[in-house]
Amino acid sequence: MKNKLSVCLLLCLGVIALQCYGSESLSVDVLGEELSIDRYPADGEQLVLFIATGYGQQERIKAVAAGIAELGIEFWGIDLANSLFLPRATSTFRNMDGSYVAGLIEQAHAITGKRVTVMSRAYASIPALRGIHKWQQHQQAVTGKLLQASMKGNYLNGVILLSPELYIEIPELGFEPVFAPIAAATNVPVMFFQSGNRGNRWQMAKAVAELEKGGAQVYTKLFPGVTGVFYRADHAPQTTAMLKNLPLEVRRAIKLLQQTPAPQAPRPFTIKTASEGGLDTVLKHFKGDPRPPPLDLNSVDGSRIVHSSYLGKVTVVNFWATWCPPCVEEIPSLNRLRKRMEGKAFELISVDYAEDPRAVQAFMQEVDVHFPVLLDTDGKVSALWKVVVFPSTFVIGPDGNIVYGVKGGIHWDTPQVLQKINDLLKPVQAR
Repeated sequence: MKNKLSVCLLLCLGVIALQCYGSESLSVDVLGEELSIDRYPADGEQLVLFIATGYGQQERIKAVAAGIAELGIEFWGIDLANSLFLPRATSTFRNMDGSYVAGLIEQAHAITGKRVTVMSRAYASIPALRGIHKWQQHQQAVTGKLLQASMKGNYLNGVILLSPELYIEIPELGFEPVFAPIAAATNVPVMFFQSGNRGNRWQMAKAVAELEKGGAQVYTKLFPGVTGVFYRADHAPQTTAMLKNLPLEVRRAIKLLQQTPAPQAPRPFTIKTASEGGLDTVLKHFKGDPRPPPLDLNSVDGSRIVHSSYLGKVTVVNFWATWCPPCVEEIPSLNRLRKRMEGKAFELISVDYAEDPRAVQAFMQEVDVHFPVLLDTDGKVSALWKVVVFPSTFVIGPDGNIVYGVKGGIHWDTPQVLQKINDLLKPVQAR
């Protein structure tokens, strides 16, 4: 409750800031489309162009925008999917070619005369980087020469990425994600802010390495204990602190990016489109390395649980988090599955991803969970299992190998699922 009050107080302070640095609606013509901008004017020479996903608590976003404007940095925010009347889906953003972002960069400078820093979060980072690339192409075509960071025509500082999801689509369970080619073609300065408890935390080093392939100077900062600064249910004290300090972090990042020299010639790349799917709706045959990693974690009740071998029974290992709605929705069916398997060589284990044990305990006082909950407090075990999204669940056969998996929430007590699990048990029951 104390943490929630802290966030509420911070949002109230944001409302006060909004009264001084309120937003105004701005309509900008890009490629014949009227795009709606939430503009927070400021007197300084810098401007942040924020490419939003449309998700996240709007009051938090507004508070940060007002805080940035209060520091003398103008803020333009846009939800491209909403402005273009497109579905608000990850594939929508991952398939954008960046033309509108490039146009917005040009218009932001043309209208205000200010230097521009692009900022984006999650999967909106892909069209943001593509837009910067298209802006580079256009600038080179107009000037007929390579723009250097010190040249007058170069008014782009670089890009700030907030926990970016730079992979083109969610990979099959057990496989590493494939990054969008634009990541390796990026060569402008990058500030990479990563929330420490977000599901893509352990993809950070790989994402940075991908960005550096194109020659980008990448600066990084990790925010431990934060799941999502704009996520409504994240009331952790670390998140409250980040929410308060993010405008200052942005100002520092802009100064650093502006001082970083970098050639602005665009590097060639090919756009790879994302599929419409992503999450599984049924239990699927597992195609990755069938050998499950060991588990050695403390449970929510404080006991240590170790699994170095999974032989002789069917084991279901479910990775989840309390902030994940599909994870919570499938708990009742997992409870029923465990009930249906009573007396059989079966075990159900869940692994909570990177949450404070007290938060998990509080959750379990409200929601019945009839199976062991292990605490992956830093997320390293989930990364070892190559978990990218939540929930992700593995079904291990009596021979100790992973047979089935599902990335996403399903009903675990359907006849189809029960049949597959019982079929795996037949060799054990025949002994």
